Amino acid sequence: MTKSFISSNLSKTLILSLYTLLIVCMGVATIIEKIQGQNYVHDTIYGSWWFIALWALLAIMALAFLVQKRVHKRCAVFLLHVSFIVMLAGALVTHLTAQSGTLHLRTGKSVNTYVGNDSTTNELPFDMTLTSFEVVNYPGSDAVMDYRCNITVTHDDATDSISVSMNNIGRAAGYRFYQSAYDSDLQGTQLLVAHDPYGIAITYTGYLMLLISLLCTIFSKHTRISQLYRIATKPLVIAALFVTTAINARGANITPVSSEIAHEFGKVVVLYNGRLCPINTAATEFVTKLSGKPQWNGYSADEIFTSWMIYYTEWEQQPLIRVKNAQVQHILGIDDQWASVRDFYNADNSYKLDGMANDPSLDDATRKAIREADEKIQVVTMFYNSEMLHMFPLVDPSNKAKLTWHTPGSTELPLGTPVAEFQFINHAMDKLVENMLVNNEEGTKQIIAKIKLFQKEKAGDVLPSPFIVRLEVMYNSLQSARWVVFLCLTLSLLFCLLLFANKQSSIVKTVQMTYIFGQAIFLTALFVMRWIVSGHIPMSNGYETMLFMSWITLIITIAVMHRVPVMTTFGPLVSSLCMLVSMLAVGSPQITRLMPVLQSPLLSIHVALVMIAYALLALITLIAIQGLIQACRHSLPEEIERSTALSQLLLYPAVTLLAMGIFVGAVWANVSWGTYWSWDPKETWALITLMIYAVPLHKSFMPSSPVKFHIFVLASFLAVLMTYFGVNYFLSGMHSYA
Repeated sequence: MTKSFISSNLSKTLILSLYTLLIVCMGVATIIEKIQGQNYVHDTIYGSWWFIALWALLAIMALAFLVQKRVHKRCAVFLLHVSFIVMLAGALVTHLTAQSGTLHLRTGKSVNTYVGNDSTTNELPFDMTLTSFEVVNYPGSDAVMDYRCNITVTHDDATDSISVSMNNIGRAAGYRFYQSAYDSDLQGTQLLVAHDPYGIAITYTGYLMLLISLLCTIFSKHTRISQLYRIATKPLVIAALFVTTAINARGANITPVSSEIAHEFGKVVVLYNGRLCPINTAATEFVTKLSGKPQWNGYSADEIFTSWMIYYTEWEQQPLIRVKNAQVQHILGIDDQWASVRDFYNADNSYKLDGMANDPSLDDATRKAIREADEKIQVVTMFYNSEMLHMFPLVDPSNKAKLTWHTPGSTELPLGTPVAEFQFINHAMDKLVENMLVNNEEGTKQIIAKIKLFQKEKAGDVLPSPFIVRLEVMYNSLQSARWVVFLCLTLSLLFCLLLFANKQSSIVKTVQMTYIFGQAIFLTALFVMRWIVSGHIPMSNGYETMLFMSWITLIITIAVMHRVPVMTTFGPLVSSLCMLVSMLAVGSPQITRLMPVLQSPLLSIHVALVMIAYALLALITLIAIQGLIQACRHSLPEEIERSTALSQLLLYPAVTLLAMGIFVGAVWANVSWGTYWSWDPKETWALITLMIYAVPLHKSFMPSSPVKFHIFVLASFLAVLMTYFGVNYFLSGMHSYA
């Protein structure tokens, strides 16, 4: 008995040591990759014999421990752990047997070789001939929607045709082909080649086993989950810090324009950022880029944008450009963080920041701040060059299928453009400004109406409907209402303090419920409107994923708050913090066309699963803080037990959803790039996060002390922060938003 106990403890110690070593190796590797590059890390760490040996040793030791503990008698739990071993086996087979590389095709030319990733030339068991290639743009713009090519495959006198496009794999004799790039003359294409006949099947089997075992474990009546639920569904109290924010800006008098005219002009459609949208969107991003807010000194974005076109000399004097860096403020000669356009120029009109962004005598932080300030002046330059006013559509007479959008006064109109259309494009904005200068609102409205009519005649099939235009203007106004974010954060913190002080009267609870449903309605409206306007589920960038996380947290709160009352406090707080992060992380959240590779439906599933998991992990972190506060105050053991049970209860769905999200992402990557795991920093840190949070699910590997448990999960949230923010903004890789 003693020998068995010692052997069991030794096995646990060895497994935990090896497990920790792998986590550290992966974390360090992502940092080395930032310094040395992807190829170096893949050769020296991820693809090295010792790294593979560590994983193999961990799998063998874990399997032996499972047998020793007779876990095989609990079918679902045993299958869950074995699924990871099967995935590792599949990864090993892929590493040893798979082939990959690139293939370049030119129209009409036959090819039967491709260049491997190791730069060797490999033969294909068939000949391939490119018969056609085309680039498909979004209607009315030059933004690429898809790449498509048709290929003839000849093998043993048999001929087949395959099509390859983004998210549509071409297959022939066990080889898979993915669209990668194309030649500038549109007569050639570059494809990724992948040949992995065994590894994918084994790995996908592991994914399926994982899904089945996770569902069985979560819904089984013979696990700790039901016991934890009974303990956790009792009231808890929490503590929180109260945060207030003040925003100040100064301004000066300017010649006003009619807000009604500015709003009407804001609904004119332009081609901006590769998509057709109202001028209001360009105006909102223009003002936000300069001042950090979508309005300034009581003026809306439409009013600033429209007025600046007319009274540009006055606006160049207005201190609406926010400059945070003290060194840059000193260079510009200003006393605070607000500068005007004129502050960037000397008396002789020379640019004060000219060449300073690359000045080696300045430190990195100052050079970065100079680049940020310079970008704002470049935005003003784009405005003066009418780059935000591609508002006149024309069909090219020599190519009826080509629709181009032109700026006012453009001299680069298609040859053969009728004189009347040429004159309208060159003088419509002049007439508009003239009418505004003399306050002729009726004449101004007529010019705006003529511009809209011109757009409808030339591009009626691709123009967004008036409903979509109004909806986008409404959405811009809604997402620009930053006071809502601060109000939600203030109220959620206030309710935390009231709960902590045990001041929850019936009136307070009624107000709290009203607030929760009000916040949910606001976020639902924001999410749905962005979905309709963008044309895709909004989960493709940092702003959208934080918006989704904020929304889904409240949905979870509403769904469970009657059985878990503490969620009425935790849920809105996490949701409000996500709203704050989305607002701060992205100064002006652009609605852009999705890259072709991001159009897969697997993207939405992948992001949704991962973000719901992150929301749950954030809730667990708050519970850990509360648990530690209870321990410091020597609360009743029952209270500490309830907080610990709730944290453990939420860990099960959190880890489950995170695991499912990671492996749905792996399937998406395999469909899009031909490899289900590439050791990208985002993938690596997601795996690290999963491995860390999986530890407290194993009771035998965790100390029984609630305090140590809460400390562990609190520290674990650093992995979540690193996965989402650290990788996105500081490390390199396909998932980086930097």
